[in-house]
This record gives sequence, C-alpha cells and structure tokens, in this order.
Amino acid sequence: MYNPRHIPTATLWCLIILLLVSCGKKPATNTHAERKTLDSLIASSHNIDTLSILQKRMESEGNMLGSIIAYREIGKHLRNESRFDEALKAHNEGLKQAEAIGDTLEMVQALNNIGTDYRRMGVLDIAQDYHYRAYAICKASTDSSFTARKNRVVALNGLGNIYLTLGNYARADSALRLALAGERELNSPLGQAINYANIGSIFRQRGLTDSAFAYFRKSMGLNLQINNQLGISLCHIYFGELYEKNNNYSKAINEYETALTPMQAMKDEWHAINPLIALAGIYVKTGNYNKALHYLDTARGIAQNIKSTEHKAEIYSLYYKLYKRMGDTRAALEWHEKAADMHDSIMDMEKMNRIQNAGLLIERNRQAKDMNEAQLSLKSERNLRSAYAIIFSIVVTILLGAIGMFIYIQRIHRRNHLALKKLAEMRETFFTNITHEFRTPLTIILGLSQVLRKSKNEEVKQYARDIEIHGNGQLKLVNQLLDISKIKSNANNLKWRNGDITTYISMVVASYNTYARNKDITLRMHGDENVVMDFVPDYAHKVIDNLLSNAFKFTHALGQVDVYVVRVGNILHIDVNDTGEGMDNKTMDNVFKAFYQGPSDSQNLGTGVGLSLVKHIMESVHGTISVESQVGKGTKFHIEIAITNNCDVQLEEKDMEFDPVTPVEQKELKDSDAKASQYTALIIEDNHDIAAFIGGQLAGDYSVAYATNGNDGLQKTKDIVPDIIITDIMMPGMDGLELCRKIRSNKAINHIPIIIVTAKVSEQERIEGFEAGADAYLTKPFSMDELRTIIEQLINRQNSLRNKFSEKTTSNKKEEKEMELTDAERRFLAKTVDYIYLLLDKQQLDVNALAEKLCMSSRQFHRKIVTLTGNSPATFILKIKMKRARYLLETNPKLSADEIAFRCGFEHTSSFYHAFRKTYGYTPKEIRRGV
Repeated sequence: MYNPRHIPTATLWCLIILLLVSCGKKPATNTHAERKTLDSLIASSHNIDTLSILQKRMESEGNMLGSIIAYREIGKHLRNESRFDEALKAHNEGLKQAEAIGDTLEMVQALNNIGTDYRRMGVLDIAQDYHYRAYAICKASTDSSFTARKNRVVALNGLGNIYLTLGNYARADSALRLALAGERELNSPLGQAINYANIGSIFRQRGLTDSAFAYFRKSMGLNLQINNQLGISLCHIYFGELYEKNNNYSKAINEYETALTPMQAMKDEWHAINPLIALAGIYVKTGNYNKALHYLDTARGIAQNIKSTEHKAEIYSLYYKLYKRMGDTRAALEWHEKAADMHDSIMDMEKMNRIQNAGLLIERNRQAKDMNEAQLSLKSERNLRSAYAIIFSIVVTILLGAIGMFIYIQRIHRRNHLALKKLAEMRETFFTNITHEFRTPLTIILGLSQVLRKSKNEEVKQYARDIEIHGNGQLKLVNQLLDISKIKSNANNLKWRNGDITTYISMVVASYNTYARNKDITLRMHGDENVVMDFVPDYAHKVIDNLLSNAFKFTHALGQVDVYVVRVGNILHIDVNDTGEGMDNKTMDNVFKAFYQGPSDSQNLGTGVGLSLVKHIMESVHGTISVESQVGKGTKFHIEIAITNNCDVQLEEKDMEFDPVTPVEQKELKDSDAKASQYTALIIEDNHDIAAFIGGQLAGDYSVAYATNGNDGLQKTKDIVPDIIITDIMMPGMDGLELCRKIRSNKAINHIPIIIVTAKVSEQERIEGFEAGADAYLTKPFSMDELRTIIEQLINRQNSLRNKFSEKTTSNKKEEKEMELTDAERRFLAKTVDYIYLLLDKQQLDVNALAEKLCMSSRQFHRKIVTLTGNSPATFILKIKMKRARYLLETNPKLSADEIAFRCGFEHTSSFYHAFRKTYGYTPKEIRRGV
C-alpha cells in the first residue's frame, strides 16, 4: 500500500538530481537515434557473459550510455533467472552511471528496474519507493518523447502491481487504468495487454469473476493481435485460475495445458513452471495422483535449474499433500519437512534482503544529510546546546514519569492478581457448596425414584423412571458446572499422566459400541499409530464422552460416527465426525457457548453445557477445538494438541474405567385417536419432556395432539380445529406470541381458547401474552391441577355459549351481550347470518356454499359453528330460516305462506309447515291469527 511517508524521500531525490545537474554535471546529449541503435545492438546479445564483456568494453571506451544500457539488460537477464541480488547490483550500477552523466531517461528506467527487482523479492515498501521516484521524475520532466512517456507508464504499472499485491484494490485500479490510458496513447498493444490483464487480476481478487473474464479476454485479444506467445500463455493461466476457483477443473486443466506448451517451446522456465504447479495442484485435488506426480517431478527439475526457492517451497508442499492423500504418511512427512525447511530458507532470504535494504536507506540518508549539513546556518549550531538541554530535561521528566507509572501499575497488577485469586477461590468454594446443596435433595429424589420403580403399578413405575432420568440430568448439569469452575481455578494443578492416548481413546469409543448397535448407528475408530504422550485422563474421557454423546444425539438410525486419531509431526489430531443433522452457520458460531441451544436442538434438548466444558478443557491444556458442519450432511469436531513427554507418572489401570454418557432415549409423541365424546387439546411445545408430561396427564380425559413449534402448531390448528390450545412462548421459528396473534387473526380458528405455559414470569411478559390473545397464562413450574381447572373452565365457557345460542338463535344485541361472545365471535356470527340471507335471496343456500363465502373449509366451518352455537351448520341455517319466516308472517300479512316458504329457501310448502311447527309449536296460520 502506498505510504505518504515516502513522498519526502522521493522529492528529496528529485531535488538532489536537479541540483547535481544544475551544479555543472554535463547532461546527456545522446540523440534518440543513437539510443535506438545502442538498444538494438545490446538487446541482440542474449548471454549474460557476452553482455558483461560488452559493458566493460563500452565503459573502457567512454561510451557511458552503452554501458548503462548493458547494465540494464544484464540486470533483466539476472532477474529472469531469480538472481535478484546480482540483478540489483547491475541495475544500481546503471543508476549511478546515469546519475553521473545526468541521463534522466536512463535514470528512470533504472529506478523502475530496481523497483521491479524488489517487487520480485517481495520487499514491497522499497519497491514502491523506487517506482514512485521514477514516476515523480517523469511527472516533473517536460520530455514528451516515446521513451519518456513509456517510462511513466511502466512506473504506474509497477505501483499498480504493488497495490494489487497489498490488497489496496482501489489504488491499484486507479494506477493501472492510468497506465492503460498511457499505453493507448503510445499505441502499444503489448502494454495494453499487460494492463488489461492486471486490471482483470483486481476483479479476480474481488471475486468479480465475470468482470475478470472480460478484461482477460481483452488482454488475450491484444496478445493474439501481436502474436505475443508469452502473453497468450499467461492469459490461459489466468483463465485456468478462474475456472479452478469455480471448481470447473476440466476447463482449468485445458487452459493450463494450453499455456504450458508454448512456454516450454520458448524455454521460458520461470513462467513455464507456473502451469506445471497449477496442473499438479488440480490433479492432487481430483485424485489423479500419477499425473500430479509427473507434473511435480517436472516442475521440481525446473525449480532446481532456475534456483527458485519460492517455487521449491510450493512444489514440496504439493508433494506433501499428494502423499498424504495417497496414504503414504512417511513420504508425506518427508516432503512436509522439506517444505518447512524451504519456507525457513525463504524467510532467511527475506531477512537478508531487509538488511541490504537497510544499508541502502542508510546510504541515501547519509547523502541527504550531507546536503542538509552544507545548508545549515551558524545560528542552528549555536542553538544546538540549548536544544540538547531541553531534550535532556524532557527525557529525564519522561523517564521519571515512566518509572513512577511502572511502579504504580505493578502495584495495581499485584493487587488485581490477589483480588482475582481470592475471587477464584470464592467462586470455587461457592460452586462446591452449591453443588453439595443440590446433590443432597437430588440424592433423596433419585433414591425415592428407585424405591418407586419397585412398585407393581406400571404407571407409578413409569413416573419413577421419568423422575430418575431428570434427576440424573440435573446431577450431570451440576457436575459439569463444577468441572468448568475447577478448570478455571486449577489450570496449573492438573493430574497429568504419560501413556498411549490412542489406546485410551479406543477404549472410550469401545464403551459406546453396544449403544451404537442398539441405535443402528455405525461407530468406527481410526487410529493405526500408537501415540505415547502426556495427557489428563479425566479431561480426555470427558472430551470424547461429550463429543460422542453429541454425535449420537443428532445422528439417526443407519447413520455413521467416526473417530480419527492421527499424529502429524508433534501435533495430535483428533476428529469426531458424524452423518447427522448438521448445523447452520449461526449455531456453529455459538456452539461452544454455555446453555446455547440451536434451532435443530428442539427435539434433542440438553443443558447446553457439554461442549462449553470441552472448550474450557482444551484451553486449559493449550489445545484447540473447531467445528465444521453442513445442514443435512453432518458435523466434524477437530482437536489439535501438542505432543509432549515430560510427565514421569504413568497411566494406571484405575484411569481406564469408563462409563459411557449416552443420550437419554425419548419416546416419539403420537397424536391420540379422536373420539366423538372427547374434546381435543393441542399441545404446542418444543420440549419433548414437558409436552409428554402434559399430554400424559390429559390423555385420559381428552384427545391429545402435539406440535413442536409455532409453524407446525398453526398448521395443525387449521387442520383439526381443536377445542383448546396449550402453547409455550419460546420455540424455534414462530414463537408462542406470534402464534396467538395469527390464530386470533384467522376467522376460522379465532374462537379456540389458548393457554400459555412458559418460563417467562415478569408482569410485562404476562401483559404481552394477554395482548397477543391468550385466555390464560401459567408460569413454569406449574400445578397440573391448576392447568386442568383452567382447561375445564375455558371449555365450560364454550359449552355455555353453545347452549345459549342453541336456545336463542338471535341477533338481538341485548341477548348477544348475555351470551358473553367476544367481538370476533359476534362479528363472525353476524357475517354468517348476512351470507345466509344473501344466499337465500339467490336461492343458492347450502352448507358448502356458505363455507366458501366465509373462506373456510366445510370441516372448519362445521367445527366453528358447533363450538359457538352447539348446533350443526344445517340446524343453524334452519333456525335462521325459521326466524326469517316468523318475521315475515308477523310483519307482512300480504305475503302468502307459499311465498314466505319460497323466500325462506323451501321448495315445498309442506316441508316449510312441518319445519315451522317443529320449531315453534304452531303452524304459520296460527301465528297469523295471533294464537
């Protein structure tokens, strides 16, 4: 990235050059024709030795321009052979000679070449400085020749490539587009092709594949136009990289192979090695190991020829990946060590380059200092002593303040350390005491449950089993919380043992074999090498137990759980893989947090402490644990820990006793068969145990149905139209409050009473529940008798409404108020009566047509009318007809009985007379006579 601090340095160099020129240095007077002739002559020599002889001859003859051009070409050849230190030396010699004769054009070319050398070496800050100095000179120059403009474009291209490498894509784009515009002005297809390719690389780094393809294609077109084989081959490599990024390996291979052939023909080993490495990498990924090995061997030979340490490191790493995939661990380890040595070698080279760079900077600063000292005045010398005195006073003051601050901070740290230590002791004591307080009643509860299990009554035995399961769950939670507290407090007081950890883990895994067979899950242990190391047996047991328990919890029958124990160097890798439900990204981010429950945990609810305990254990032994997962495909937990053998205490037999922590088995909740004489209760609860408990208590008196979340609950409510709904608030997906709102807004089911049973206990939360439409609100833990009473009261209220309506089918507002209907229920009945009258007038009245008008299914309409009125839809419609007939008889004497029968939807007057007499006990004529 461009650093503004380099601007003064570049400006200073420009001033130095101008001063040297103005102070008597004879500027270069070579014509462009002479330059072109010398360039052609020297460029025709393709051998470094020949160029060196040519340079020395020209220098001895006083032809300094020829010597400079020779140094330029020598440096380029050395750079292409990765002999960067020698290339730098040659280009620096050329720069010195150019400065000596005041040749600005050659100075700029030398600066650009030195910048390119440093770019190849990875020393980007110095490379940036040289390219910027070249650009600054070009910008200040009035020379408008082709070479001068080309120098400016090359400087911009160099800066753009540096910004691209550093990830500063905005500045890279700006610089490279300026370079591209310059190449267009110069009408240089080759320069345009290079800059189009560089801009395409920016889009590739940004992940904009389509834009990258567009610019690479422009570059390819220009390269084809001028038949630039190197440029064409590089474009094929760029295409291959894009296809490889999109996992389109066949097209990527085709592009790399297309790039390789002309590069090999050109004998350009520096560029030819890149498609070889790329092809080897793809074949390693795709499992074509023979081809991968062939390309790696070829690339390794070229890397050795050109002495490229960077390429060797990349090739050795691919050998390691290849043999690792092939299962040849010995060869993989050998190449891994070679790759590591090569990377270390690269680092050493970088350090040397930094040292050389520091030397160059010192030399530059010395020159600048000499010039500044020549301009210093006598006044600054006289003020030097006073400046020293002021600086000394400031330094002394700062030192005294720093010493005082250091002493103060040390005291604060010591005080905080003692306070934290005391707090840790208090925390451990608290957890120990509270654990004992929990364990005492839990012991009594579990003891009594074991006594109850001996009862001959099967129902009592089932209750005892449930009590024991939940009691053991609470005891496990208490123990895990105490374990976490101990881990935090006793990080330096662990019971380390030395032994074969592979065998130890194998025995832990073996303890789960029976459980796995019963669940129809394949459990396999993979660990061919016996690894002897220091470990804490209790911690190792708890980690594997919790990971296996978690894997079995979410893996269904015919699934698979695999445990891998592999040694790579001095690192032990442990993987626990399953083919279970998997996790989404949000759950993966929070899986190691205590008490976190992901959306998929609703059917496998636990305490949420086990994986948090595993995380704390790994941190306490300086290991790491990570997770990879994909919904529907499974989960992988990966552990890494350093292998050490410093403990003298050996693993004992008592450390090898295992008791698997298997997930609690839960019976599937099934809806009971609805009986005509029973009311239906729908239980919407994501906690399996609570739903089973409520359902079990109600099963004798009610038909019970279940749903595990709000979305399923709403759909099941629409399907079965229950008589009562019991719901939780906190559920995955749609919560209980949103469910209440949706039910109350649906006219087909808004009459159903809703009871909220939740752990939320605040007054505000209760108010929110009633505002959402709940009829009752119970907090956990709740009394089952209270819940029964509320259910009975709400159903009795509905029955009372039915009875009243069956006695009085009326729309009189006073009578409606007596019936205590809700606003929604009154609106529904009024709307129903209106549609009955409307369909009567059209002679289209039947139950299905009426249900369709109300946007309900026939079943939903039947359930709702029966719930509100106690009458079937047909009976309800008949009563409305009779009410209309009586009204017409009493208020419109001109209408005959036949006309009234027709208006009330009767095809036969006899049927009308019969229905009227059955409803009121009088005939229509008797009503007219006022009987």
